[in-house]
Amino acid sequence: MSETTKERAPVGPETQRERWVKYGANVALAVVVAVVLALIVIYIADRHDKRVDTTAAGMYSLKPQTVNVIKDNSKKIKLVGLYPDLKPNPGEEAKVQDYYQPVADLLDEYARKGKNIDAEMIDWSKERSKVDQLIEDFLKKSGKEVQAYKDVLGEFPKTLDQIKKFSRAEAKQLQEIQPAIDKMENPAERDTMDAVATSVVEFPEALADTQEAIDREMKAKIPDYKAAADTLKRQLERLSKVMGKVIEDLPGIAKDARAPMPVQKYASESPPRFVEAKKVVDGMAERLNKLGELKELDELRRNVESRSILVVSDNDIRVLKFSQVWRVPENQRNMAMDADEPPKRQFAGEQQITSAILSLTMPKKTKVCFVRPGGPPLTTAGIPGMQQGGPMSQIADRLREYNFDVSEKDVTGQWAMQAQMQQQMMPPPPEPSDEEIKDAIWVVCSFAPPMGQMGPNPIGQKLDEHLKQGGSALVLGWPQADNCAAALKDWGLDMSTDQVIVHELVKNAGASSPDMFEEAQRVPIVFVTNEYGNHMLAKPIQSLDSLLVPMVPVTTTAKAGYTATPLIPVPQSPKSWAEKDVDTALNGETVTFDPKPDGTGDILNSPEHPLYAGAAVEKSGGGRVVVIGNMRFITNQMLNFIDPALLRRNVLASRFPGNAELFSNSIYWLAKMEPMIAISPAAMEVSRIERMSPASLAAWRWGVLVVGLPLAVVALAAVMYVKRRD
Repeated sequence: MSETTKERAPVGPETQRERWVKYGANVALAVVVAVVLALIVIYIADRHDKRVDTTAAGMYSLKPQTVNVIKDNSKKIKLVGLYPDLKPNPGEEAKVQDYYQPVADLLDEYARKGKNIDAEMIDWSKERSKVDQLIEDFLKKSGKEVQAYKDVLGEFPKTLDQIKKFSRAEAKQLQEIQPAIDKMENPAERDTMDAVATSVVEFPEALADTQEAIDREMKAKIPDYKAAADTLKRQLERLSKVMGKVIEDLPGIAKDARAPMPVQKYASESPPRFVEAKKVVDGMAERLNKLGELKELDELRRNVESRSILVVSDNDIRVLKFSQVWRVPENQRNMAMDADEPPKRQFAGEQQITSAILSLTMPKKTKVCFVRPGGPPLTTAGIPGMQQGGPMSQIADRLREYNFDVSEKDVTGQWAMQAQMQQQMMPPPPEPSDEEIKDAIWVVCSFAPPMGQMGPNPIGQKLDEHLKQGGSALVLGWPQADNCAAALKDWGLDMSTDQVIVHELVKNAGASSPDMFEEAQRVPIVFVTNEYGNHMLAKPIQSLDSLLVPMVPVTTTAKAGYTATPLIPVPQSPKSWAEKDVDTALNGETVTFDPKPDGTGDILNSPEHPLYAGAAVEKSGGGRVVVIGNMRFITNQMLNFIDPALLRRNVLASRFPGNAELFSNSIYWLAKMEPMIAISPAAMEVSRIERMSPASLAAWRWGVLVVGLPLAVVALAAVMYVKRRD
């Protein structure tokens, strides 16, 4: 039985109207979808505040070190930016540096990425009520120090009443014997009686005026407790001094038969009364003298109407001034600049805020002591325009910014003696005792030979004592200096200061490079490296350039109970080796590889026997040691070398950012602060893409996403329609 097959009726071609409906609906749907998707993206971005920092330096995002510090913060912290939101005049946006928005963005990053951290921006020029509330809240939290000032200054009126009571009684007696005083012939005794009158008449009046000034000050929004207390203390100390002189001189008048009898009688009877009154004065002065510092309150009072950042905990505060947060780069201060155009400041907000948070949350600062074998101090801070700082002052400041307690010590004691012998020299600052630095991380700068004019160099022995007590140290070597073997041999470390690492002379095959640092690397003792080894302190900073000149080799030997990792592998191309003729190499003269059959000659840097310029060693259950065969790499000169290629683009950036990063990570590891070990994006110091202005951001958000994309879809649909139209 056959089955008939039904055939479909032929379908005719689409009419123009049908195509319009079909493709028009597709276009309309695509437009709607594009608009909806754009709105969803904008909503999510606004809702969750997702931002991407497009700067190479990470200028508007937090460093990994900071994130590690704040992500598990257990103490409530509030960040307050006291910045006026000033808008530049139209057309002057490029000339006026924006100080408000970077601070606002950074504080918001802390609040988003930190735990127990809130942030707020207050425009003190427009939001006076918020400023007043901030002051009120701080005064409530200011704790025992402010309360102590309030208590002492509040009790002074009682002391003043006692002084006035004594004053009135003495003034009455002086008035009765004034005719006799006028007849006194001894000038010295007459001066004593004038001092008596001053102490019982003039000083009480001055103290009463001081009390009125204190009363007025206490009514201020932020009373200057310290200034009021200091003024009162000075007045009381002056009164005490005059009373002391009176008590000392009156017995002499009492015994002088030439003095009028009424005066003799007063001079013999009044000293006990002055002694009692002086006790009252001295007691109040002593209480004022014992009051603590109110540095942060004073900073708040001075900066509440300026551009500053407050870092506030439940019971303490740190005030970050404008000059701390926005700095003129050190290497820009000495450059010739247009007087009409102020220098562009660098934003140092993160390092200052993180340091303040650390100081509020850590129980005590980690100590770092730079230890040297004589000579002038290395880390003393300079005075801009007046006095140059020590050659390592900038790296020391970097440590202080991250809440380290930095000191310095000459283990020989020779510099202090030399300074005392030379009267024209400023006396050196006091150095810490051995007891004060026993728990510090030592930065040992070994630049002196093993034997000096005053005898053996003690630095190796001192380092050995420190390490055997469980201490940790960063040892920085130098050619022909003491190799600190007395301390390092037990750790399986050998810093060969009788050698210097060199490479074969690189001949100039063509035109000279415009980069002086490229040219300098032709010199055998000059090495620029961006490889630091396989240790945790070295991994994050791979690819950052460091300048190390000269380097001495550092080798490790396996020892039970010690874990050693070599650092700073020496490049093997061009050919390099450990040179025994140190003087020739340091003088810049030609050196050639000269091995000896007995092994006493130069040592080739080869894949089988690679050379290293550093090492990190950890003792099981004990301290840690990092050795770097170079000391110059952390000097101000090295840190301030400017990248010439970036300078041609008017960007000031460090040519060798790895120098400071290697040092910082070494200190973090020695301090067992592993969360702080990371590459600092600020080391790059250059923005690939500038921060978007509000106008540009709005153009991208609405012009491109909301309007541009849908219009593009419509345009494509129109093209398709034209091409497919019958």
